[in-house]
Amino acid sequence: MRAAADLFFDVVSQIRMTRWSAGRVALVGDAAYAPSFLTGQGTSLALVGAYVLAGELAAHPDHAEAFSAYERVMRPYVTLNQALAGDGDTELFPATDQALQQRNAALRTLSTLPADRAHAEYSALTLPGYP
Repeated sequence: MRAAADLFFDVVSQIRMTRWSAGRVALVGDAAYAPSFLTGQGTSLALVGAYVLAGELAAHPDHAEAFSAYERVMRPYVTLNQALAGDGDTELFPATDQALQQRNAALRTLSTLPADRAHAEYSALTLPGYP
């Protein structure tokens, strides 16, 4: 590795926190629940989370109640989307030389991109209507 001119190393990780708020501070987006780039859902979760947090703050005069409601609405949606990271990660990042060769051979023979798979997780939350 020390002699390689093209070595690249990175870590794929997720944020899984038991709480997204403390005191008068609430986290949203990657700071609270980064799903990893393998899900393709980072921006979507951040935007939905910001919408829900703002809506709950507007709906509850007490910030602690708003934060609790925000987590109650968002937690199932975030959990479903974080679970998507397990789909395909071994294909994208093979752990053995043989698996790497198989992945590269499969990519070289593609004539078109694979069809998009619909993920129910992407639309698992119906946004609340806030005043």
